[in-house]
Amino acid sequence: MSDKAEREEYEALTATLTSFYNFYNYQTQQILTPKTIKYNSLTKQEQDLLPWFPKYLQDIESIINLNKLFTQALAVNIAQDWGVSSDPSQWSVATDKEFDKVKSTLLQISKEWSDEGKVEREIGFNKILDELKTLYPDEIERQNIKILNPGCGLGRLVMELVTLGFWTQGNEFSYHMLLASNFILNHCSYENEHSIFPFLHKSYNIVKRAFQLRPVYFPDLNPNLIHELMKSNPKIPYDELMSMTAGSFIDLYGPNDLKLSDTYTNDSIANEFRVNNQENFDVLITCFFIDTANNIIDYLKTIYYSLKKDGVWINFGPLLWHFEDDENMEFTDKKDANGKPIPTIMKGLELSKDDLIELIKNMGFKFEKHESNFKTTYCGDKKSLGTYIYDCEYWVCRKV
Repeated sequence: MSDKAEREEYEALTATLTSFYNFYNYQTQQILTPKTIKYNSLTKQEQDLLPWFPKYLQDIESIINLNKLFTQALAVNIAQDWGVSSDPSQWSVATDKEFDKVKSTLLQISKEWSDEGKVEREIGFNKILDELKTLYPDEIERQNIKILNPGCGLGRLVMELVTLGFWTQGNEFSYHMLLASNFILNHCSYENEHSIFPFLHKSYNIVKRAFQLRPVYFPDLNPNLIHELMKSNPKIPYDELMSMTAGSFIDLYGPNDLKLSDTYTNDSIANEFRVNNQENFDVLITCFFIDTANNIIDYLKTIYYSLKKDGVWINFGPLLWHFEDDENMEFTDKKDANGKPIPTIMKGLELSKDDLIELIKNMGFKFEKHESNFKTTYCGDKKSLGTYIYDCEYWVCRKV
């Protein structure tokens, strides 16, 4: 890795740490300050109509400070784990975009590692887990089945797969997800050890103030369960079955014919890693992931490249193409007739379901199962008056 790349990676990592450490300031500015200004601008008569509001502001301040206990503990502990100074003054400055990702990460913790997200996990995760238990009924032999889970978020699905006895590697691009999953998997000692307040930013579709201000406890599954399983079933080396990689899915696992970009590089370490991962996995699982592609062909090439012959691809999720509104421009390594680089943009390759299915078949996959219309939320608030419902696709494909 070049000095420039190392510097950029360090800045991205420490900006993420800063966003966790100073998240309380962001919450104060985004929530407490505007509500306080608005209340103070009311007439005395109007204030008297809202006698509960001052206590509400006090509760918000208290909750911001409680969130601060967790986010700062995460930042300091993970800085030490990743070999970074634990002095926040030495870290890079975080932007509003990074702070907004902390907000999303707290909701993701609720989804993956608390009772709040149990229903969501049952709809998506359980469908995948049940499929794998059917495909591989021998628990002892599962340790020889290698599974890759790109876009693994906070690692809950990876953990569930390992507890079933599968060798599983999670892959995640987001530093926010990587740092939070590191904290949960390596710094949590018992069930419901920590609490956060992930719904504080939601001031719409609220039934009761108490719902907005309610805590979420995590992790609901003790990560140390692996050690307990080793005692009860010593024939399965649970402690050797889990691994995580940090970086772009196509950069770490894709073939060598993709165009160079921010997410596919000439980095020598990444190149060696993806060469070693050619036809390396028996199963590849994508859950709420494939629509994060700005070029779905790159994803499909990478899935095909990393699966063994006759390997299985299991997918669950919607087609909410994440780059549909992204007009950022970059240049490809292709040249036009005048020798100038041909530009491309992030948006533009948002396929319909039918077109995507045809493409998947054309790229060498055979559908063994395909079911539609699984309705679920994503990081939803079960006490909200309204939330976004996704219609999800589920399929099992085999590389042929």
